[in-house]
Amino acid sequence: MKLHIEHDTCYGYEGEVRASIQYLRLTPKNNEQQKILDWHLELPGDANEIDDGYGNRLTVLTLDYPQPEITIRAVGTVDLKGIDICTHDSCVPPQVFLRQTELTEPDNELRRFAEQYPPNYDGLQAMMRDLLSTVRYTPGATTVSHTAAEAFAIGAGVCQDHTHIFVACCRHLGMPARYVSGYIHTQDGDHISSHAWAEVWIDDGWYTFDVANGLLMPDSHLKLAVGLDYLEAAPVRGIRYGGGQESLSASALVSRMANEQ
Repeated sequence: MKLHIEHDTCYGYEGEVRASIQYLRLTPKNNEQQKILDWHLELPGDANEIDDGYGNRLTVLTLDYPQPEITIRAVGTVDLKGIDICTHDSCVPPQVFLRQTELTEPDNELRRFAEQYPPNYDGLQAMMRDLLSTVRYTPGATTVSHTAAEAFAIGAGVCQDHTHIFVACCRHLGMPARYVSGYIHTQDGDHISSHAWAEVWIDDGWYTFDVANGLLMPDSHLKLAVGLDYLEAAPVRGIRYGGGQESLSASALVSRMANEQ
């Protein structure tokens, strides 16, 4: 499946920002599940590109002059291969993803939930189904700062919360699990579709668990970055000096190429 992606992020400010640094994980890489046909970033200044500790492509945008807003645009075309397992797309061993973070550390309730399921592929499928019925998809119920335990207690959240809870449970069961940021194409047409899901190392590869959509096959998922949690895989993060009150406008449009219909 060939997809075209247009992702716009715009930060507006009450006053001028004197300087800022943006850390962008907006450039996908080739792997067994996806081939990047073309991709570019449109940025308001010069940037440097490196690979971070997990092998994600990291763009560092430094602006050292006043600006009233910051607009970032990612545009590209990819070919998704429809392969269910990814084996060689990380420069660190899977065991690194056993470590909990502040966002994924489970409390007693979350540990009890995880311990109901055997630590294997079938058990994780059952846990994924039950998690979605336990924590309903509810936009606005949480913020980016909510932890897995907090979202589980509320019983509501979005894809970020589902992913944090799922990886927390997997790690508690002794299974390496990582947070994935990216995009998803849905069958009901073009969709606002920046997304997050989990991957779990089972035997010899990383398997997809998209809790929010109940999906196990990443044939509609474009991976941008992986990390221990949202903070390590977020497409856009930054710091600034000045500017006062901040507003954020973001949209991600993912469409299937016309000749792929």
